[in-house]
Amino acid sequence: MSVKNPNIIKRIESIEERLDKLENRLSRIEKLLKRFPGPPDHPSPPPSPGRPPEPFKF
Repeated sequence: MSVKNPNIIKRIESIEERLDKLENRLSRIEKLLKRFPGPPDHPSPPPSPGRPPEPFKF
């Protein structure tokens, strides 16, 4: 495939760099998830009717 427009080439290279960074971040997250497994896979009890659900804390 021959691309004549240098702007297209720069754009593709920029996208590839961002993709590499995202892949690295994803692999780090996967390693952390393996090291710190989450709670067991069972449904949590519904919140009590008088209180709003607690916000998700990361």
